[in-house]
Amino acid sequence: MIQFVVVASVWALSFRMAGGQGSASDELHTMLNQLAQSTGSDVQSLSYCRISTRDLISTAQSTANRVLQGVCNPRDLNDRFLTLEKQIADQFNVLKTMVLNIEDQLRTQDKQSKKHHGKLRQAIRAIRARQSARADGLSGDSSDYIPGDSEDDDYRTDYGMPGEEESPRLTEIYRYNSTMHQEEGHAVFTYYWRVNDITYKMNNWGWRRSLRSESFYIFQNGYRMYMRIFPNQGGQNVYIHVGLTTGEHDATLEWPFKLKHRIKVVDHGYPVEDLTSRVWDPTQLCSGWNWRRPDSGDNYECVGLGFAQKDLRSRNYIHDDSIVIKLTVFLNA
Repeated sequence: MIQFVVVASVWALSFRMAGGQGSASDELHTMLNQLAQSTGSDVQSLSYCRISTRDLISTAQSTANRVLQGVCNPRDLNDRFLTLEKQIADQFNVLKTMVLNIEDQLRTQDKQSKKHHGKLRQAIRAIRARQSARADGLSGDSSDYIPGDSEDDDYRTDYGMPGEEESPRLTEIYRYNSTMHQEEGHAVFTYYWRVNDITYKMNNWGWRRSLRSESFYIFQNGYRMYMRIFPNQGGQNVYIHVGLTTGEHDATLEWPFKLKHRIKVVDHGYPVEDLTSRVWDPTQLCSGWNWRRPDSGDNYECVGLGFAQKDLRSRNYIHDDSIVIKLTVFLNA
């Protein structure tokens, strides 16, 4: 029992010494005198033990440091957390770079695939347009115009890809997409634009984020136009706009642009109830600034069709998680 008391007292003394409290030799002699008064012979034998307080303190400190190292030191813990955070951030950046590289590769492959499919569809449309023109008794000049490849492959339209359920409007789209023809007694140009992954875009895109269609000429050596969609305006609306962009033949055209046009969102059900805008007349809407000859790139869009997202989810406007937007330009000003 005495030995236990001595050891415990020495350990306590060692920690007090380490903290700079009192004199080591004075406290040790005081402790031994107190023990001698109460225990007699047991302390007499202890007086012959040579105890080095310096060694005892060093041993105690070494043991404590070994056990408590990295646990009770806030600075060490903070340093370790900072190091771990940096390592995790570095690994995350590596993974992010790998994902971006994979996305770039998939995007390139998708572009190539769409380009080949686009050329095939273009040839099919040209054949069907000629056959349709002969069947309807139209002149070749009104139906044979098929626009060339656009440099904007990101927005190339896809219709009837393998594995997809065909839309009942597919025949119409094949027949009239990017062609000049007669519609309701008017000479018109029609362009169909398919917007994929529309549900994700409506639910997750920011209100300023938009998607631009490819650029297209509305007749041979004519004006060049495009469309733009904002899928998530204010979290509840969709807006579709039409605009002018620079073309190769702008110098020979009449400005400002005066051709009336209209937008529809195609209904894939029956009976058909397309979401339809009114016919826009550039001479009465906005200002000549919106319809002027484009200086470089796109003019700012002026007119558009807006509707609630819930309207788009009604009926059969969404087909295979896509919508098809139809632009009709009336070629007789």
